[in-house]
Amino acid sequence: MRLRWNVELKKLFWGLLMFMAVGFILGNLGMEIFKNYMRYENSMLMGNVLAKVKENYPQVPEEELIILFNTSEFGSADQNLGWDVMARYGVFEEFGSRTFTRQENMLKHLQLGSNLFLLALFLTGVAGIFCYLGKRQKVISGLQEYMEQLGQGKYRLELENNADDELSGLRNEIYRLTIFLKEQAALAQKQRKALADSVANISHQLKTPLTSITVLVDNLDGDEEMDADTRHHFLSEIIRQLSGMSWLIATMLKLSRIEAGVVELKREKIPVGKIVEECMQRLESAAEWRGVRWQARLQEDAAFTVDENWTLEALCNIMKNAIEHSPEGGAVTISTAENEIYTEICVSDEGAGITKEEREKLFRRFYRGSTAPEDSVGIGLSLSKAIVEEQNGHIVVESEEGQGTRFLLKFMK
Repeated sequence: MRLRWNVELKKLFWGLLMFMAVGFILGNLGMEIFKNYMRYENSMLMGNVLAKVKENYPQVPEEELIILFNTSEFGSADQNLGWDVMARYGVFEEFGSRTFTRQENMLKHLQLGSNLFLLALFLTGVAGIFCYLGKRQKVISGLQEYMEQLGQGKYRLELENNADDELSGLRNEIYRLTIFLKEQAALAQKQRKALADSVANISHQLKTPLTSITVLVDNLDGDEEMDADTRHHFLSEIIRQLSGMSWLIATMLKLSRIEAGVVELKREKIPVGKIVEECMQRLESAAEWRGVRWQARLQEDAAFTVDENWTLEALCNIMKNAIEHSPEGGAVTISTAENEIYTEICVSDEGAGITKEEREKLFRRFYRGSTAPEDSVGIGLSLSKAIVEEQNGHIVVESEEGQGTRFLLKFMK
């Protein structure tokens, strides 16, 4: 991958170049200092030798002595002969026949070799760094492309080449963000679908009452001589239809919010008896009108962690259903039980019971059983089931024809 020369890369390049220049300068400066020191030591050695020769052989002219130290006049035979002589007496064994001129030449070659080695080492290091930076930029470009795809709603969950490097943390965070965004998108899609289904269901269910209301209003408007009893009947029917429509819309919206997951249920520990007694009070008038009596068998100290208002909604729908399917003079029994696994509420009626085929359809939206009241819409049990399941619970229906029905609401701990 071709490197993109951004500001940081240019700074790195010039920094490496300066480092190389300083390295070369310091290395060559050190070699020059060492050569000067060796030259000084050699001059000191020759000066001492010259002084001793002058002292012991004063008759030798100085010009002759200087010629002796002129290394350019030496040949290989002279060097070998001198080496043999000094070797017999153990003089200068560490130097042998090597004069400083040869040493200086060797130092020059050593200096050149060191510079070439440093240059090769620097170029290798630079090549390695730029190779690493190229791979790094490739990964960053991939992550940028990945983020652009996220912005377009393309959630590509891939964890290939997830090595343990400095970019792995960023990559993992991006993948976690991808999962979060995908879940949010799925939730939003689910909410939109639930809303669309709710609107379609409400529209379908409102057609009949709206048609009925329109006919009644047309009759009231077209017949000015309608008698008071008929007019009163029509108005009562309009009010009943409007009340049913209002209840249907409110219940459908509640169910849609539960199914879409937008309802934040509170979690607080509440005595089960408190919920049951509240529902009995709310439905007392309906029970009296139907001639049904309550039988409560509540376990003391039974409690569960639920949202009070929504649980009241669910239980009241179950108990209202039991009232509607109980014969006149019958009883609806509410009992509670608790163990280490779950808390249970049981609602029993003495109705005609439910067939196996009907039990399988019981919680479907807008399903009305064969024994359902005429004004039943078939939405209450669906709402109850959604509320209970949203709170880590489930509903079990037990029924046989002619022996009544039992609804078991179990809230897991």
